[in-house]
Amino acid sequence: MKASTAAYSSAPSPTEFLSHNLTTMDIFEDYLEKHNKNCRALTCKSYKKVYQKESCKKLADIETNYELATYGDALFNLALCHIFLDNCKNLSKTKEEYSKDKYLVKFVAKHYKLLDYMNFDKDDKLIPNNYGYIKKEKDNDSPHKYIATTVEAVLGTLFKDENKSFEEICALVKSWTKLKK
Repeated sequence: MKASTAAYSSAPSPTEFLSHNLTTMDIFEDYLEKHNKNCRALTCKSYKKVYQKESCKKLADIETNYELATYGDALFNLALCHIFLDNCKNLSKTKEEYSKDKYLVKFVAKHYKLLDYMNFDKDDKLIPNNYGYIKKEKDNDSPHKYIATTVEAVLGTLFKDENKSFEEICALVKSWTKLKK
């Protein structure tokens, strides 16, 4: 009986718990702080022109985040399915609400101030430098898509290169579903 009471006494108080959770970075934030622009996941295709101008070298497609984002997108959708499979009435509709680029830009990227960490062509007037997602009418795409692509690429690299577990990815994605509220 004493052992179980000891376990309870070592638990943090509600105040300690809250202050710890308010100051602790999640794995996405930690990655951004650790890599600060110097990585593939944060480098958009539009940055190729800037890189060539600055370094007189070409940036290969493999050094941008586009392909990594495909991997991250699949992981993101799998995590959403894992989270919501037995916890909602309509998995497809619920998953769709969170997996749209608009959600990733307006809520997730904005939450992390992702634009501050990204490598992209900031001088190109056609590339928006904000989180105010707009959709082009004729081709159903958005000039903000590159931001959503970066969110997906970072998620992919957390799993693939940073060796974060699927459980850690699911916990992160679950926390993103609460950003809208």
